[in-house]
Formats: sequence, C-alpha cells, structure tokens
Amino acid sequence: MKTSDLMPLNSLFQNLIRKPKNGKFIPFLDGMRFLAIMPVIFQHASERLHKYGTFPELNSAEQFLSFLISRGTVGVFLFFAISGFVLSLPFAQGRPKEHYSEYLKRRLFRIEPPFLLWMTIFALVLLIKGDYPGGELVRHFLATITYTHQIFYGEYSIINPVAWSLEVEIQFYLIAPFLATAYFGVKHVTERRAALIWAIFCYMVLQHGLDWHLMPYKASLLGQLPHFLIGMLAADLYTRPLSWFKNSYAWDALFPVLAIVLAFTWTEELGKMLLFEVALLLVFIASIYGKLLRRFLSLNWVVIIGGMCYSLYLIHLPLLEGFYLFVGKFGQWSGYFGQLSITLSIALPMILFSGVIAYRWIEQPFMKRQKTKKSPSAEMTLPATGKLQTR
Repeated sequence: MKTSDLMPLNSLFQNLIRKPKNGKFIPFLDGMRFLAIMPVIFQHASERLHKYGTFPELNSAEQFLSFLISRGTVGVFLFFAISGFVLSLPFAQGRPKEHYSEYLKRRLFRIEPPFLLWMTIFALVLLIKGDYPGGELVRHFLATITYTHQIFYGEYSIINPVAWSLEVEIQFYLIAPFLATAYFGVKHVTERRAALIWAIFCYMVLQHGLDWHLMPYKASLLGQLPHFLIGMLAADLYTRPLSWFKNSYAWDALFPVLAIVLAFTWTEELGKMLLFEVALLLVFIASIYGKLLRRFLSLNWVVIIGGMCYSLYLIHLPLLEGFYLFVGKFGQWSGYFGQLSITLSIALPMILFSGVIAYRWIEQPFMKRQKTKKSPSAEMTLPATGKLQTR
C-alpha cells in the first residue's frame, strides 16, 4: 500500500488524538483511560446479558469469568485516580497557577455541553417509551444535569446510571486546586508524601467508622476521595520519581498481579480497601516504568480509544441496554461464554464507532485548544510503527 493511500487514515488518527491545553501530550495517560473504560463496558455488557438473556446454569469456569467481568467498576476508581493525577500535575510541575474562576469555566466548558446533550437525548427516549411519568422524569433530569441526583434521590440517575461518577468528579473538581496547592506547598518531598499517605490511611479509617464507604455516601466524594488522592501522590512520584524507579520488565510482570489484587480487594472491608489503594498506586508506577506496558499504552488505537473515553462512558450503557434488550428476545441459543463472545463482537464495534462520532463531532469542539504555537518538541506524528512519537 502506498504512503499516499494511508494519508486519510493518518489524518483521521491525528484528529482523534487528544490535544491538551498546554500542548504537552502524555500518551500513557490516555492508555490508562483505555484500561479504565474497557472493563466498565465489559461489565455492563455482562450485566445486560444476565438481565435480558437466558442460558443454562453457569459452570465453575463461567462463574469465575462472570465474577472477573463484574469487577469492571474498578475502572471507575481508576478514572478517579487519573483525575487526581491530571488535576495535580500542573501543581507538581510548578506551572503558573490558574485563576479559580477560569479553572472552573474551563472544566465546565469541557464536560458540560456533551453531558447536557446526551442526557437530554436519553431523557427524551425514556419519555417516548413512557417508562416514567413526565413530571417525575423532568425532576430526575434536572437533578442529573446539575450533578445533584445523588444528593436529592440517594440513588443512581434513571436518565443514565453511570452519571453518578460524574457527580463525584464534579465534587472533586471544586476542591482539587485547594488540595493540590496545600499538598505541593510543602516543599520537603519526603515529608509531604509521608503526610499524604498517613492522611489517606486516617481518612479511610474515619470513612469506615462513619459508614461513608456505604450507600448513599459511597456514590459521593466522601466515599471516593482516597482514589483521587492516590492520583495526586502518583503525580508527585511521576514528577520526582524515587531513585529505584527504573524501566523494567518486572513492572510488566507485576501488572497482571495488580489487576487480580484490584479485582479481589474491591470490598467493604477496611484491610482489603487499604490494599486496593496500594495496588492502584502501583498501577500508575507500572504504567510509567513497565517496558511492554508503557509501549502498549502508547499504541495509536489504545490512545485513541482512551482519549475518547468520556464520550464512550456517556453513551455505552444506553446502547448496551437497547442492544441486549433486542438480543434477549431471541431466547436461549448458547451458553454464557458463547452469548457474551458473540454479542460483544457486535456490540463493541457498535459502541466504538458511535464513540468516534460522538467524540469527533460533539466532544472535541468543546475541548480547549492550545492557542499558542507549539514548540517543535511537542508536535505529534503517527508513524507506521503504530506508536506515538514526538519530533
């Protein structure tokens, strides 16, 4: 195939790559977003298959697979840690501080328009279906688009249940600059890291003592703050790494172990939850220093899917709900593994294709573009090797 034949595809890739405000692109971050969004999609697909499908009783292998997939919510906690990392990184790097009002305006302009559009569409679908009375639907819609549904109703939104995590994100956005300013204001690196680790531990003990790890508090910042703080600590370690942090295949070997630990320590037990946070931090370190993992997280297609995770997150559950409701009408035609494999082979391309459209033409127009001319070192190219490079 001629190089000229690849130009349209290369142009599409360029348009789909996230372009941060400061012009500095960190591929592995979008790769980590890929690691976060895919388990969530798989979990919700499996849940819808159980909800609408019919199949024989699961054997032991299928039960174990179903259990692992059901741990997909761990991806949401990884999203929280990534947010803590991203919002703390400018403070860790000592960049000029942004005025708080400008910070809020930028964040809201970035996330609110796509959110408002999709929630409106989903609410209209529910109205047309007649699932809820109009007045009730309007009240839930208003609570959802103002990120207050959990406050007023104490449950997930009927418009789109995944919106609960966006409410938590908004709550963190409001206090993130103050937390980061206070943390990185401590100039002694070892002391501030020790203080943050101790603060996370004490907070989690308090969290369990006050039942903040249970509903309805679990679906608020009170129940999720430690994940964001782990991201803040990871940003500090990324900027000023420890001397023994080296690029190594050992981090690659550790990553599958960390994935298993996260799956089996997502519980309400304090000891396991403490171990969960340790594993979450090590996922960041492995993603940064693992030779194979870092390479994988920088692949074009991984970075692109991770970069459009917000659009995928907003649309995937309603799409899966409609798809599996339709598939479920065909009744039993295979076992759990067979039905999940076959349906995912259709559902995943459908979600990814819809995600590209939603990201490119709905989300991207509201992403803050870098206004100043980028330096040559920040320009991105997409070579034929399938990896992002800088020149």
